[in-house]
Amino acid sequence: MTRKISPMARQAVDHYITQSELLNNGCESDIVVEGRRRAQAILTNQGFPTQKDEDWQYTKLTGFVQERFNLAAKTEVKHQDIHALLPDFAVTKIVFVDGWFDEALSDDLSALPAGVSLESTRDTFEISGGDARLYAREEAINAEPFGVLNNLFLADGFYLQVSRNVTVSVPVFVLYLQTQQNQISTLRNQIILEENSELTLVEQYVSLPDGASAGFKSLTNVVTEISVAKSARMKQVIVQQQAAEAYYFNNQFIFQADKSVFNTFYAGMGSKISRHQNHLRMDGEHIENSQNSACLAHDGEVVDSRTETQHNQVWGVSKQLHKYVLSGSAEGVFNGMIRVDQQAQKTDGNMDNKNLLLSESARMNTKPQLEIYADDVRCTHGSATGQINEDQIFYLQARGIPRKQAIEMITQAFLMEPAEQIDRAEIQAWVKSGLNDALQALQHKTLLSASASPKAAE
Repeated sequence: MTRKISPMARQAVDHYITQSELLNNGCESDIVVEGRRRAQAILTNQGFPTQKDEDWQYTKLTGFVQERFNLAAKTEVKHQDIHALLPDFAVTKIVFVDGWFDEALSDDLSALPAGVSLESTRDTFEISGGDARLYAREEAINAEPFGVLNNLFLADGFYLQVSRNVTVSVPVFVLYLQTQQNQISTLRNQIILEENSELTLVEQYVSLPDGASAGFKSLTNVVTEISVAKSARMKQVIVQQQAAEAYYFNNQFIFQADKSVFNTFYAGMGSKISRHQNHLRMDGEHIENSQNSACLAHDGEVVDSRTETQHNQVWGVSKQLHKYVLSGSAEGVFNGMIRVDQQAQKTDGNMDNKNLLLSESARMNTKPQLEIYADDVRCTHGSATGQINEDQIFYLQARGIPRKQAIEMITQAFLMEPAEQIDRAEIQAWVKSGLNDALQALQHKTLLSASASPKAAE
């Protein structure tokens, strides 16, 4: 059934279909071309979500559909341009520039340990069955509006496979650079951990310094599929630090088997709209996972984090902690769903969302949900939103700490709690440093906004 689409949205749909066809010209994979055209048909019929769609009620795309992002041409970035972005601990580095794998900036992937395969998605087009593998979960991906857009522009990303009983001791670090104005970066990633393997993955999304200037607009659209086999263990950290006018959409589809462990942490540090979603299925017994996030935003920014956790078998444990700090007229959105199947007895599920508003005009929309069909479970959810308690400020002031510094200390302690769940000390320190820098910038903007307000001038 074709939805009613506004003239502005229809123009956007036509633009992106035209851009998609540019990719199809000369594409080496008929399977990928056919997949893009199926996505074109869906986009033509459905358009983009509006506030009438429940899942998009608080994340308004009105401004987005007025933009016209284009395919990014390959551009040159030098090693010195990214040196300051790299973590200060040992990693295996893979770099994407405007959505394209950059071999020159990446480490030698052929030197990875035995049992580890890491290559760009574009390279998998040439492997027998490699392109077809990208569409194994096409229906689930196309159920998400920006999953459709991802299939529309599917071109690059990475494929990572860890063989049975292999432990990857050095973290894999993926750096995604956005360098060009009004460009689209589309990433399709696939991660497979075979039985009893182990991996730590760190991902960072950045607009380069010259690209982070006021008015720099871009679109990053990511789909990642993660398969964690029996007794495998994966730790993931994602840091989003793009420009204030950037759009960021990331859909992760995670599948866990018996006795596997999956821990993910997301840091959202602002952009025009950032929407990060985990779709997690626990398809075995004795599975454990954690999904934590720390997000902050200022004037005109929308930060949206969502989780959908499906307990399908017995003795599953899922833990979540999501914290937001919002200032100015920023908007936050959190929606978490824990579903417990009838046969998923002995489930232990916990989800907590806490939000700190640094201004009267900041707004938070939160919706934690439980849907339980089993009778022997322990599941809880909670949410709290408010401003800093004056008693906390008074307590610190009574010990000689100035009010401004007291507020900064309380806010920092609040935001850092989810990051403290990262168990590798060097990664935790790196994440906290980035969060602290972003928080200081946000607090500086908050002070400027307060001093410029009519009330402050009275």
